[in-house]
Amino acid sequence: MLNVTGDVAPGFGPVADAFKNNFERHGDTGAACAVVIDGDTVVDLFAGDARPDTPWARDTRSVVFSVSKGVTAICLIMASERGYLDLDLPVARYWPEFAAHGKDRITVRQLLAHRAGLVYPATALTPEDIRDWTPAADALAAQAPQWAPNETFAYHPLTMGFLAGEVLRRTTGKKPSEWLAAYIAEPLNLTTMTFGGDGDSPDFAPILPPLAEAAPSPPELQVVAEKAMTMSGAYDTDFFNGANGKAFLGSESPGANLVASARDLARLYAATVSTIDGTRLLDEASIDQAVQPLSEGQPFYWTDEGNIWGTGFMLHSRRRRMAGAGSFGHDGAGGQLAFASPRHRLGFAYQTVQAGNQDDPRAELLSQALLECL
Repeated sequence: MLNVTGDVAPGFGPVADAFKNNFERHGDTGAACAVVIDGDTVVDLFAGDARPDTPWARDTRSVVFSVSKGVTAICLIMASERGYLDLDLPVARYWPEFAAHGKDRITVRQLLAHRAGLVYPATALTPEDIRDWTPAADALAAQAPQWAPNETFAYHPLTMGFLAGEVLRRTTGKKPSEWLAAYIAEPLNLTTMTFGGDGDSPDFAPILPPLAEAAPSPPELQVVAEKAMTMSGAYDTDFFNGANGKAFLGSESPGANLVASARDLARLYAATVSTIDGTRLLDEASIDQAVQPLSEGQPFYWTDEGNIWGTGFMLHSRRRRMAGAGSFGHDGAGGQLAFASPRHRLGFAYQTVQAGNQDDPRAELLSQALLECL
């Protein structure tokens, strides 16, 4: 029998019901969900197994994939608030080599909205290139874009982390992992959150293969997807299996390999819209700019799934309703989701080790249940 552990404040029972329902009807095997409102944790639930014969614990960590992008965006927006960079100036202002092949006019904000035309590296990369960082960043700066920058957009699954991360490094001297540790994790006491991690650690929950295979893409898009998801050869072509290994977890990939607990993610996002233990990460003016839609509709690659992109964040949309209008955050492969709602002054997070497919309903069901409670 499923044993759901944790705490739920009065009035938030529907979230607990949806969480339990994800196990009973939607295939969850190990997961956690947390909601923080105005500094108070109103939902802190976990259940199932982190590993075979190892129950999920309060601080179980797992890789949350592209939830990473929202955290990296927060780092860059924080840096802009502190005067290190202007998000509306060209990337090349801070990273001169990036200007190659007509990329000189694209701004940092446009880059964060997936408009740079660098969906995958044009040259083959190795795990050592990723670990050393500079070869990967240099390769992206030197290559020609896959479309005229800012004329359209397409999701940058892994390259976004290195593009945004290099802008942060060039302007502040810190990569996202270093900024996260110094200015987010330490003041908020986020003990589980790092870029990358030890897949053999007893507090780490390995990701499981998807419940169902995704529908095949046209052959030409399969090639694009493989290059995009492997950083042109640096990562395993079996993405979910490779995500548990050293090649993926053993170095920093700021768009994809954040390891964290739902509790810490909810606390982080809550601190973007309210003060948590004396710390607030973003000001209202920055949030107002970040939630302006920049990319939506038919992308250059793949299909229109209904997503709307702002400054590094997924915004409230028909696909990701989150906590309604004004919400911002990011989902992650396999079903992960974390977001903030300025209106409700809340942070939400859901992590799961049982990967789902693109139409996975679990995070949306939790979001809908949360909306019922607000």
